[in-house]
Amino acid sequence: MMRCLFGEERIAEGFSADESIVLHLGDALNFLRNLPNEFASLVVTSPPYNLGKEYERKTALQSYLTEQAWVADELIRVLKGNGSLCWQVGNFVEQGEVFPLDVFFYSMFTQRGMKLRNRIIWHFGHGLHASRRFSGRYETLLWFTKTDEYVFNLDPVRVPSKYPGKTYYKGPNRGTPSGNPLGKNPSEYD
Repeated sequence: MMRCLFGEERIAEGFSADESIVLHLGDALNFLRNLPNEFASLVVTSPPYNLGKEYERKTALQSYLTEQAWVADELIRVLKGNGSLCWQVGNFVEQGEVFPLDVFFYSMFTQRGMKLRNRIIWHFGHGLHASRRFSGRYETLLWFTKTDEYVFNLDPVRVPSKYPGKTYYKGPNRGTPSGNPLGKNPSEYD
């Protein structure tokens, strides 16, 4: 048994439908190939960006995209029909030229029948400093679904309204709340 952030919980190293937590350290593609079809309701992943960091080898952009396509195929296979796949990527930079990876992955996923629901921008204030262009301070999360019948629970992720308690000024709803009492729907940038 391994200690977990939420107390004592068994963390399995191999897949089993009976395990609540599985932690795999190794090749993602090999692991995915052992999962059953339409098993996952939600996949959240941030694949390597092909930058040549210690945990990846840098390859030509097209070779990198081909390798990631194999992973994408397996993720789509294990995703339930009403599930969601969130693919977070940044930019690939080669000889000073920036290649926004989400552009390449959008085409890859839509060619496989996936539907883009949101393109969410994560902005941060840290990272590498560029000297011949502006420093990149964002990454993109592409949220895809297999079908139009997908699970989306808005209420747990609502953010506070800008004007809580605001009411309709005129018309048949005059004096009643004009917004959702649980808060507003966050934008792709909140």
